[in-house]
Amino acid sequence: NIESVIPWAMRGCFQNCGQNCCGVERLFVYSSILTQFLDTIIPRVKALRQGNPLANCGSDGNVDCGAMVMDGQMAIIQALVDDAVAKGATLHCGGRRNTALAGQFYEPTVISGITGDMRISQEEVFGPVMCISTVPHDSDAAAIRLINNCSFGLGSSVYSASQTRGMKLGRAIRCGMFTVNDFGVNYLIQSLPFGGVKDSGFGRFAGPEGLRACCLERSVVEDRIWGVRTSIPPPISYPIEVGRALPFAMGLVKMFYCEGILDKLRGIFALIQYS
Repeated sequence: NIESVIPWAMRGCFQNCGQNCCGVERLFVYSSILTQFLDTIIPRVKALRQGNPLANCGSDGNVDCGAMVMDGQMAIIQALVDDAVAKGATLHCGGRRNTALAGQFYEPTVISGITGDMRISQEEVFGPVMCISTVPHDSDAAAIRLINNCSFGLGSSVYSASQTRGMKLGRAIRCGMFTVNDFGVNYLIQSLPFGGVKDSGFGRFAGPEGLRACCLERSVVEDRIWGVRTSIPPPISYPIEVGRALPFAMGLVKMFYCEGILDKLRGIFALIQYS
């Protein structure tokens, strides 16, 4: 049901005018529903109201998209959009600075026909741009190849009428977070770790993993059997006797780390022989 997915796509791409760490950077739409998806979503993007929402600036607050935080980001977004169009992408709306407004406003944009050789598919846009790639032949395998063909991997969402199919796709996506038929809810569930893979960083916040990152983790070892104290065996106590120390050490390695019983027995025999 495309109508049920459209609000999620709009929210994912245009929340905070696209300036959201886990915002939607790329949409992968199956070929059989691409035309219907574009016909439905383009008028809604064109209808977005852009401006300054602050009352002390004379606004009534009826604004969907605000401004970019940094003016320098405007040039980055424009370069990515221009590169995509030059390489064959279709610009449906937006794609430029909003000259009707004073300030750092970039028009809500829809661009389709995105391919892996375009910079916009490999670099972070961090702006109000909906980038749409077509999944050929409605192939799940092709979708996974396209999705994973990127050096970033923070969050992902799969929308499907089949929960089982959605989960199967999600397990194959290389990213730090995944939802089925939802977007960004990972951030709201503070018991879950939040973070990504590849160039999206390492480490986590929230959840037990995030709490551990705020702690000083230490390894502590103590003698736990009463009356037993750890000591250094004479063959490997300094100054060592090479003729006994090396065979003794090899016996320790075999006893602790060899998988076969026979090798472990050989290690024990060496310990006895060279003690």
